[in-house]
Amino acid sequence: MSFSKCLALSSLLSVTTSAVFAADLPTLAQPAPASGWTVTVGLGPQVQSAFPGARAVTVWPTGTLALRRPGEPEPFSSPDDGFGISLLDYGWIKAGPVGRVMPNRGLSNGNGAFYGLPNVDWTLELGIFGELWYTEHFRARGEIRQGVNGHDGIDANIAFDAIQKWNGFTLALGPRLQLGDTQFMNAYFSVTPYQALLNGKVTPYQAYGGLTSVGVLGSIKYDFTPTWSATVFGGYNRLVSSAAASPVPNNLGSLNQYTGGLIVAHSFNLDLPFLPVGN
Repeated sequence: MSFSKCLALSSLLSVTTSAVFAADLPTLAQPAPASGWTVTVGLGPQVQSAFPGARAVTVWPTGTLALRRPGEPEPFSSPDDGFGISLLDYGWIKAGPVGRVMPNRGLSNGNGAFYGLPNVDWTLELGIFGELWYTEHFRARGEIRQGVNGHDGIDANIAFDAIQKWNGFTLALGPRLQLGDTQFMNAYFSVTPYQALLNGKVTPYQAYGGLTSVGVLGSIKYDFTPTWSATVFGGYNRLVSSAAASPVPNNLGSLNQYTGGLIVAHSFNLDLPFLPVGN
């Protein structure tokens, strides 16, 4: 047998042997794609003005809630955002339902100064939000919500945030605007003649809807691990327009409104079959 024939026979035997052994080896399982959702839940205390127009402060719970697909980075969320879910999410534009709870106005958190004025129960507000991302460092967000109890009015927030990430830190700062309809403004800033007579420190006043306050909010978030983070924040708002002209904050409360707090958040995976994972 010539050398070339021996070489050809050896190659044939090698290929055949490799195919036989490959057929006997089990096929290695490929990792299944991640399913379900990654949920981020945050909770913490917030010190804030007890209610619109108050001088007193109260401690009120605050937090965050976000859904994202496994492997995606955690979306930015400001501490003053309402609890919302992005049913529409194209990255640069987001929208969905939102809600929040406002504390009550009563004699207990007004130190008796609001005697004669009506109490305003705690209010559950439900509505929608929209976000627009001009770049990864700049976000605009708007929320409009209807009070289903309590003040029974409509109020809205407009927020602009400049965002910068550095190592494990996320820093954000931006202006804030709040608006309210006439029913919202009446609940906190109007005074009837009878109420003015009972209180003795305010005069009758009729508030109207429009811009309620302007301010600023800043936050610093630190990621301790990929699943645990903490955010500290603080903000200031100044009542303007019809709210600022009311005798309620001027004589009984304050035109200056403050907030500050801490949120600790944890992320975990969860299968939610009723929410599709695909686009």
